[in-house]
Amino acid sequence: MRKIVTTKQSLIMAAFVIVGLTAVTTCAQTENQSTKSRVTETFIFPNDCTSELMDVTSTSTVNCHDQLRADGSFDEKCEIRQDVTAVGQISGNTFHGSATFKDEFVAPDACNFRFTNRGRVHLISPGSDVNAVITFDDIIIMQDCVLLPDQHFVSFDCRGSNS
Repeated sequence: MRKIVTTKQSLIMAAFVIVGLTAVTTCAQTENQSTKSRVTETFIFPNDCTSELMDVTSTSTVNCHDQLRADGSFDEKCEIRQDVTAVGQISGNTFHGSATFKDEFVAPDACNFRFTNRGRVHLISPGSDVNAVITFDDIIIMQDCVLLPDQHFVSFDCRGSNS
């Protein structure tokens, strides 16, 4: 979770105290922030459609919008767009694809939060080789300062003449 307090924001908050304003209890926003970043990563991932491992290169563009409220609660929503290339380690088949993920991080306080990550990757191979649509659903929850077991769901929809 990112909580960045700038000097300008600190001065504004101090001015409110000096003028005698009290904390707003209507969940007013005290900070809005948007970020954009780009990252390239490589990893190995199993392809359930071809029963082989793939060498994957993924370039992701991440756009996030954060809201920090006066009551201390925090909400972040991100959209992650990926361009993916994957090569089967046995077959040498090359897959290209794209993906969009939606992430949300909600924290009403320091001991409670919920993070969800949902998305789908379309891996398309040339010709009649099997294609894959991979769906991801991840949920991470902390409740009363106790991290609950992560929930990770992945499913494959195999399409093409070899499926």
